[in-house]
Amino acid sequence: MFFISILLQLPLSAVLALWSVSYKPHAMCVFERSSVDFTCSFDYPYRYTFKTAKWFKPRNYQKQDRSQEGIFVYHSNPADTDQLYKDRTAYANQDKNCSLRLHNVSKSDIGKYFFRFETNLEKFTGLGGINLDVAVLPFRVTVTSQNVNGHIHEGDSVKLRCSTETCTPQQELFAWYKNQLLLPQATEHVLQISSVSHNDFGNYSCGLKNSRPTLADEILLDVRYSPKNVEITILTSGKIEQGNSLTLICKSNANPAVTNYTWFKIRDAHISSIGFDCEFSIKAASQKDDGQYFCTAKNDMGSQNSTIITLNVKVPTSNGHILLTATAVFFFVIAVLLVLFLIIRRKQRTQKKLHTEQAPAVTVTEDIYENLRQSPKSEKSHTNLIYADLMLPSSNSERPLSNTRDVVIYSLLSYKE
Repeated sequence: MFFISILLQLPLSAVLALWSVSYKPHAMCVFERSSVDFTCSFDYPYRYTFKTAKWFKPRNYQKQDRSQEGIFVYHSNPADTDQLYKDRTAYANQDKNCSLRLHNVSKSDIGKYFFRFETNLEKFTGLGGINLDVAVLPFRVTVTSQNVNGHIHEGDSVKLRCSTETCTPQQELFAWYKNQLLLPQATEHVLQISSVSHNDFGNYSCGLKNSRPTLADEILLDVRYSPKNVEITILTSGKIEQGNSLTLICKSNANPAVTNYTWFKIRDAHISSIGFDCEFSIKAASQKDDGQYFCTAKNDMGSQNSTIITLNVKVPTSNGHILLTATAVFFFVIAVLLVLFLIIRRKQRTQKKLHTEQAPAVTVTEDIYENLRQSPKSEKSHTNLIYADLMLPSSNSERPLSNTRDVVIYSLLSYKE
């Protein structure tokens, strides 16, 4: 009756208390050099007195369960704490709260951690413990798909996983990049594409959000697909006219690359195969090359036809020849007139030069005065003075031109009646 009365006076929780240790969570992954919290609580019957708290990690050669103690990560008696963990732990030190914080986590801290407590009569170690994994950068991208042969085809479900060599912290926000461009909606460590397409082809990278230094090396998402956007490009040396050369090129997007091309020509409702290369060349176009053309591109994934183009080879018109001939005649006439003009000018200059050389350089005027007297019989007659000018050309004169001057010759003429 005494024990029953005591039990009735105790809280119900104390009466029902059993030996227990609760861990949360049971597995953790944290980055190197970060801190981690081991959340823990424990309980024991009320009649026992709590004495000692311990956190330990079994050594590598020991069983990774509660059967053996190993390295003491934390001990109520600081002297018993292992040298590797001194000054790196903080214990909650609260009633039935056994939580522990571990600072500056390193790769050597990987392993299982257990909490053990001792009372005045019993000892108890929590079952299961907490498994700690440490993520050591850099990140890397791995690709998995439903296709068993390893190749990724259009329509496949694909997962891209961002992880380190050991583990990946789930609680962090991630960033994904395609061809170095951010994918805003992707913030998990796994990027899932339920039905991949040729547009998803590209180089992918990942890292912690707002932390460029953590970016992983790029990896190619190699999506295989049949030829897309098949089209024809025309290369020509000039206009598509008779006699000119031209080349038709069949272009497409495909992965793997196109391995087979076929060229077709449609004329008079008849389709004929005309080539089997990426390019189809016509060295000298003529009207027989008129018609509609299209090409087919094919790889291991399938094939696709291009759109149809129409080729019309033009014959140069006569107007062009007339214009060319008229232009040539015009320039010929201009050239002839220019030559005639130069010849006439040259002839005029020559004649002028000859006339200048034959003309007298100096004209000498000699005045000749003749004194005519009347006969004595005619005393009453007046004496008449007659002047005569003689022109003496210099070419027949023996006198030097430089000393030439006006000469007056007086001549007295007498006459009789």
